[in-house]
Amino acid sequence: MKTICGALAARPDGRGDRSSVTFLGIDGGGSKTTFLLEDSKGQELARIETGPSNWLSANSDEVRESLAAGIASLPSVPDVACGGFAGAGRHAGIAFYRGCLESLLPETRVLIESDAFISYIGAIGIQPGVLLIAGTGAIAIARQNDGTMIRVGGWGPVFGDEGSGYWIGREAVSAALRANDAGVFSEFIAAVTNSLGLRQITDAPVAWKSGEIDVRSVAGLARTVFEQYPAEPGKQILREAAAYLRHLTELACERAALPPSCLKSVSGSVSTNSLMQELIGVAFSAAANPPAKGAILWARDRIRPS
Repeated sequence: MKTICGALAARPDGRGDRSSVTFLGIDGGGSKTTFLLEDSKGQELARIETGPSNWLSANSDEVRESLAAGIASLPSVPDVACGGFAGAGRHAGIAFYRGCLESLLPETRVLIESDAFISYIGAIGIQPGVLLIAGTGAIAIARQNDGTMIRVGGWGPVFGDEGSGYWIGREAVSAALRANDAGVFSEFIAAVTNSLGLRQITDAPVAWKSGEIDVRSVAGLARTVFEQYPAEPGKQILREAAAYLRHLTELACERAALPPSCLKSVSGSVSTNSLMQELIGVAFSAAANPPAKGAILWARDRIRPS
């Protein structure tokens, strides 16, 4: 692997000039992985999407396949790669992702961060504020005045992620099963069943056990629930999700000792939904940049010629 000096040192082909360094930003989530390749001037060279790369919800082989497919599609090998991944907030996750990328990009300087961190940098930059991220999972991340990062939530589909796409989808399946028992909400039951590709909603438990439906497909039900609004039981599910996400935002702000008026932004398919923002009732600013761009911005900040 290149050292920081090696990535920037003069070379016969001219690529050692700092002005010619290329940067790869990777946003790895539970539903998809985005690869953004830019030159030193910030010009986009490639943007690629592959499958999931959250090793907590997808198996390790699937994560490796998603990363390998994206990197194989790049038009050139980057000098620096910064990957932000769901599941990289722990030492084991960092080691796993670093091993994957360094094996795929042996000549590239590799940086590993959490997906929440690169989302924050992309959306808000290095200034204090709060970012609510709700897509497949849900987490709020805040940056204090001294640069310390605070996280609230994001504990995965089994023990947390309340208000996320997966949580909404899981609640939708539960509500549809109860409605089937009671003989009510037939339109809602049909919408959930069709979205999952099942013959009948009562097939859901077996389909989950067999792997026919998974975290991704259940999270995808959030779109169906949004479409059902304001009909019940979707309305109640979304109101509860909004309450959880509002609490995450407010708690992150409190934990970071930031004023209620601090800058707040959102990222992820659920929290950027206009209906969800209306239900949450917090004044969010649009993200300045997507997470993959945030990874590149952070990598640029970290790179210092010696």
